[in-house]
Amino acid sequence: MLLSTKELQTELGIGRDRAYGLMHASGFPSIKIGGRYYVAPEELQKWIQRYTYREFKI
Repeated sequence: MLLSTKELQTELGIGRDRAYGLMHASGFPSIKIGGRYYVAPEELQKWIQRYTYREFKI
């Protein structure tokens, strides 16, 4: 299924503002459904692998 912003916070161990920033950032694999953002767990893993040892600016 899909992870909500709150679940993304828990998954990555980040705060609310940082999670919202990621969800709205271009280059992050989020999906907007209605007024809410989600990310597929497998896309999150691919994104993490792509940015391991790199910097992703929000």
